[in-house]
Amino acid sequence: MWCTRARWGDAANLTQMADEHEVRLETVSVAHGPSYVSMLDEFDRAGDGYPYNDADLAREDFGQFVREADEEAAGIGLPQGIPPQTTFVLVADGVVLGEVRYRPRLDEPYEQFHGHAAYNIRHSARGRGVATTGLGLLIDRARADGLPGMLLTVEGDNPASVRVIEKNGGRHLRDTVDDDGGQVASYWIDLD
Repeated sequence: MWCTRARWGDAANLTQMADEHEVRLETVSVAHGPSYVSMLDEFDRAGDGYPYNDADLAREDFGQFVREADEEAAGIGLPQGIPPQTTFVLVADGVVLGEVRYRPRLDEPYEQFHGHAAYNIRHSARGRGVATTGLGLLIDRARADGLPGMLLTVEGDNPASVRVIEKNGGRHLRDTVDDDGGQVASYWIDLD
């Protein structure tokens, strides 16, 4: 299992946190099951649902969910043009605060509308620097993997995600329109 940690606010001193809880970036494992499902339930209660990973499988058989995430990270069974991705969770005090999906390799045409990472933070943890710290931890991982930079995308109007990316050194590259007519903004973070 890959894991790194920071105190909220320690990721390059990007945020000022009143709370001093250690945030860890961990590869999703069976041990995260109950808290991960609790996060999914929180998204459902907010009316958002959770279309980012197989939420139904996570609720029914978390062990199988983890096995599928491991296969996805290894590139097993992926449709053509979809890069491997590792699913991480952001954890503090044993609670899953969010999920980060990391793709160390991007190819065309996938990279037109998707980046090296995507993340979701549970509603009760938003506005507390979790996403900023989590992206900072992922940047450390990407540097260790030798990436020269990271491409991140923001769908639609999402100023909170833009702030998270900019706090981590992101700069706006371009705006595009996806196949469904949705706006996608692309940002680049230099890692050299």
